[in-house]
Amino acid sequence: MELTISELESRFLESIAHFRAAPSFTKKDKKDSLLSQADVLCRTAEGLAFLYQSIPQINEAGIFEESSWAAPEHLVAYLAGGTLLAGYPISTMEALSELRLLAIAEHRIIHPTFSAEQALEFLEDMLVANFELAYEDFSQRAWAQYPKGELKKIRLLFNLIHQQVPLERLMPKIATAIESLSEHRPIVVSRIKRMLAVIHKQLQLDAKDPDGRRLLKFVNVLYQPTPQVEKHPSPEEYHQWLEKAAKAEIKMESEQIGKQMAATGLVSDYQLVLLQYAVKHCPDVVPLILHLDAHGIADYERHEAFVGLLIQEFMVLGNKQAVYGLARVLQRNLLSRKVTWHALNRLTRVKIHPEVAKNLLRGNLSDEEVSPAQLLIGGALCALGQPLGLRQGNNPTCQSARGLSMWSRHAPGKLVNLLIDAATMNNVVFRYEGELIESAAVTEGLTRQFDYKLDPVSIVLVPHLDKIYNEMMKRAVVKHLGVDPHISVNPAFYGHWIQTGFLSVYNSVTGRIEKFENFVRVFYASFHPEYNGGHHLIYPVPLGIFITDANANMLGYHAISLLRIERSSTGDWRAYFFNPNSEGAQNWGQNIRPSVSGNGEFHGESSLPVYQFVSRVYAFHYNGLRLEGRQEEVPKEAIDKVEQLARESWGRKYSWSI
Repeated sequence: MELTISELESRFLESIAHFRAAPSFTKKDKKDSLLSQADVLCRTAEGLAFLYQSIPQINEAGIFEESSWAAPEHLVAYLAGGTLLAGYPISTMEALSELRLLAIAEHRIIHPTFSAEQALEFLEDMLVANFELAYEDFSQRAWAQYPKGELKKIRLLFNLIHQQVPLERLMPKIATAIESLSEHRPIVVSRIKRMLAVIHKQLQLDAKDPDGRRLLKFVNVLYQPTPQVEKHPSPEEYHQWLEKAAKAEIKMESEQIGKQMAATGLVSDYQLVLLQYAVKHCPDVVPLILHLDAHGIADYERHEAFVGLLIQEFMVLGNKQAVYGLARVLQRNLLSRKVTWHALNRLTRVKIHPEVAKNLLRGNLSDEEVSPAQLLIGGALCALGQPLGLRQGNNPTCQSARGLSMWSRHAPGKLVNLLIDAATMNNVVFRYEGELIESAAVTEGLTRQFDYKLDPVSIVLVPHLDKIYNEMMKRAVVKHLGVDPHISVNPAFYGHWIQTGFLSVYNSVTGRIEKFENFVRVFYASFHPEYNGGHHLIYPVPLGIFITDANANMLGYHAISLLRIERSSTGDWRAYFFNPNSEGAQNWGQNIRPSVSGNGEFHGESSLPVYQFVSRVYAFHYNGLRLEGRQEEVPKEAIDKVEQLARESWGRKYSWSI
């Protein structure tokens, strides 16, 4: 017989008392029982409201002690979404943690190390960082993989939080988040578009308000890019208007919509309708719709027929971001490179392997109809046009994402040929020290459960690249005992751009940090123009960094690429790098926060002052032939500055040798 809410509440209060009074050897069992009952209560509005009223007693009983939620000052806002989706019991603990924070924010719980203001700030950051969870109705098919009961629990939790932290309060932070994401120009823009959909539906934005104006810039791109769209709000009505419009009107539409895409990186339904109409009836305005400069226009005119084919056969509402990818491909003049043009031409005619087609459709986050071939071609255009827009999602595949970005920039023909092999054969082949490695013959990579919320090229290639890289690392460990495997694996995996020298501060045999001063000296002498003879990087440099949280605690290792070191407009030397993780702007502690705009970054780059950047680096490739003793000229003060940051962050976890 099913218990009523009041009976569940009574039993829960009894369980709190039993848990609180339990001796240490039965504490775990009592906690499990308490969490199980809390989980049931989380699944109704009445039950959750009861838990919120009871959270002071729950907290006082010690349920958070000796857990990952013990100290609220160490919680990370953007991680909350992942734990809420992790299922019971983790999701239930996370829900209780949010209720505790809400109670702290409302002064119902006084916490010795976390103020009401800090709790409210955390909740605001958490809502923005996990916007899709916080405001989605979960009707889209992307959520079908999660149990309905868990999604209901999440929806009820956020409904309760929204009562205390309304959407209007978040406008400044939402605007900042959207601007940051847009500046980074990701290929997958579903997060931006979902945020804008909620804003458009739930808020009345005022252009006189500064934050309203910031948000309107993006909302209008998707929902009201021109006065004619306002008059003809559906794509069908807009198309009907285009058929009657004068050439001058179409040109005006093209200029306005093209500029908005260039300013935000977003493509609307109306832009695709306009582009497809223009290709057939007035191709001379296509460069305006794509916002091309003289170089891009020249590439378009040289390959007008092929561009028309791509637009008409492979671009639909379900992959409309390919319009921006195509614009960037033309700006890079990639179609005028014979190898790239032939490879792309061949890609348009391949027969896609059934398993690959299935994965492509699985990764389609749009509710619009789109074929595997359209996803593949659209994704290829985006990857080629936006090399720094590639991301690893929730997968531990930073090496693969780094490779895709590097090949897109410096070997686009190679990237498309790899894509053809993977798309048609569901297999790729690499050579490592004279031996061939086929991905189809490798049983596993680093990823155990692949996150498909990626661009199509990553969906097709990353599972293969992940297995290849992992297999190379395994072979290197066996063949080169006691030697860091990256020395031989990175050149074999990425290609001839990788320098032959290699340094790491971490000795995997002793587990100690060694020769840190020399490590920093070589880095500065190799890459910093003030110490390397004024030279700038030609190719990206693969680096390993220690990832740290907002409290400078070490979280793990990460693969990124150093792109350049240059002076910013303020005169300070900054390292500009490609970070395939998230949007590239995290808080690494010690006031180290990579920026994605405002300091001379190109779209897709992150940057930091050089000394802050080097303080997180633990391994890099370099050219030993070009050092010429310059490392001895690097001043000790610069090294000490880096070493202090390193020792007081990730360095606390290791023993150091002089």
